[in-house]
Amino acid sequence: MKTMKTMKKTTVALLIATGLLGSAWTASAKLDLDNPPKPAVQKNNRPISPEEIIRQFTTRESELREVWKDYSYQQETKLQVLGPADTISGEFYQVSEFVFNDAGKRIERILRAPQSTLDQAGLQMTAEDRDALINLQPFALSKEDLPNYMVSYIGKEKIDELNCHVFDVIPKVMANARELDRLRKAKIEGKFFQGKIWVDDEDLQIVKTAGKTVPEFKQRFPKFETYRENIDGRYWFPTYTFGKDVLEFERFRVAVRMVIKYKNYRQFQSDVKLLDVEEVKGETAKPEEKGKPGEVKPEAKKDEPKKDDGKAKPTRPRP
Repeated sequence: MKTMKTMKKTTVALLIATGLLGSAWTASAKLDLDNPPKPAVQKNNRPISPEEIIRQFTTRESELREVWKDYSYQQETKLQVLGPADTISGEFYQVSEFVFNDAGKRIERILRAPQSTLDQAGLQMTAEDRDALINLQPFALSKEDLPNYMVSYIGKEKIDELNCHVFDVIPKVMANARELDRLRKAKIEGKFFQGKIWVDDEDLQIVKTAGKTVPEFKQRFPKFETYRENIDGRYWFPTYTFGKDVLEFERFRVAVRMVIKYKNYRQFQSDVKLLDVEEVKGETAKPEEKGKPGEVKPEAKKDEPKKDDGKAKPTRPRP
């Protein structure tokens, strides 16, 4: 977000989602040697080390990135600036549909976008906001990203009906003063996730993330929590993000609330030709690969929905 008062960049960063494919996050196992956690145990009661848990869930995240390309989904985003007694003094609302073309590029089609009133509360959406909304809040910690993060095993915790391993996640850049100074001079903010992740002890997949977007220089990013659900019986997809925070700027403070829903996941495997569409920023693409705003026109029909195998898929209630 920009403050309209100072015209300097200050960002309220938005999630989901997921999404998951454009994130630049990574992790490396780092244990607390002064207070080592108890070893985790698999279903067969054999101990499993934190390093092995990290190896397995980051591998699953890499697989999820590829599986996600077989799905379209909708993302409903609402960001509100709150006044006294939680009255709404400004709002951003947007519903978008995301699909992937046959080149693996993510395409966004905006379905609904009323005029934003954030400027009435002194804020303005920035490119960093949009990147966080699409690529950071869903949070994917893949094996390709692992070298850029420090990951510390905390222990076990139960969330709803799930027993989870909990990890602290810190981008290495946050402990590198020289690199932070380089990012500050380059005006690069909000590129990494910092917080905690919860990994299901059976599937060894991320089921929840909680934290914020970093680094922050002139901009500010709200804390958030993202929940996932088992959509296809194998992988846990982001479905809900919630955040309520007070952003402290140099001369004022702003209370914000955001709710992001990822819904209507639909699987397809046929090639889809996308005409007159907008490619999501943050994806690696040559200029000539980018389309123009417009309609999504699939040429091939989607596969028939999978038959229900009768097995209940684990889900979690939303906060």
